[in-house]
Amino acid sequence: MNQEKIKPNKKEGLDMYFSPEIAEKFAELEQNDKNFRVAQIVDRILVQETKELSSPIYSAELGGGAHPDRYHEFFAKLLQEPKGHIDWVDVAPLMLNLAKKYLEDGKYKDRKEVIDFIARDILDYLRSVDNEKLDVAIMKYTLDHMNNIEALFELLSKKLKSKGRLVATVGNLSPELKSYSTNARFLYNGEHFPDDETRILKDGDNFTVKFFKASGDPGQGYLEGAETVKYYHSAEKIKQLAGEYGFNVYLGDWKGFVEKDEQGDETMNQDILVLTRK
Repeated sequence: MNQEKIKPNKKEGLDMYFSPEIAEKFAELEQNDKNFRVAQIVDRILVQETKELSSPIYSAELGGGAHPDRYHEFFAKLLQEPKGHIDWVDVAPLMLNLAKKYLEDGKYKDRKEVIDFIARDILDYLRSVDNEKLDVAIMKYTLDHMNNIEALFELLSKKLKSKGRLVATVGNLSPELKSYSTNARFLYNGEHFPDDETRILKDGDNFTVKFFKASGDPGQGYLEGAETVKYYHSAEKIKQLAGEYGFNVYLGDWKGFVEKDEQGDETMNQDILVLTRK
């Protein structure tokens, strides 16, 4: 395992992930309660959605970033015999180097047995994968970075097996862009706007995200250089593409999708997209 394919090109709006200082600080910033809880939600969905799939499971985290120290239940499933596999894909080699460091922790070392780190653009990676190869594709905090979601849906319709799934978090189902969130401030057309106002996004619009130095504490200012670009895709557009490319689709808050679990955290709101190839 741990095969690598390095030499991707930088993508517009992702410069921060190619800066050693900023990438490392951002990875540390992601060690916050909200990020952990979102990962737990994704983990819970992955376990539910792979329950009926035959082992070994072949999966891919698309835009994985620096944290393979998440998805504890799903990794436990991949490590069961016959062992599954996960391609940890990210366009930025720096983020993958940081990801490898997390796996040096004794708690996560066994995950090296089932993971390959691949430095590649998401669409390029999917083009390289054999048709009907993937049981599961995962996009946590990544779908909003995709400009060409038409190409994404087309490729997933070929690369996922029958009954294969995409599990993705969705940041902006509403077209209303607020000025800030827990971790960041949003700029519309590159400009700040007042906290008590919103801006209305249209399909394909992009907006800038400036990350706070400390999660949940705007008063400490911004993490210098930590800016990225995201894109808005409406629910109508996503559902249209799902139908066009042969997917069953769930789009909405995660609590409406998962099986009830007395031990689960049912307090956090998080929109998700789950596509199931027919």
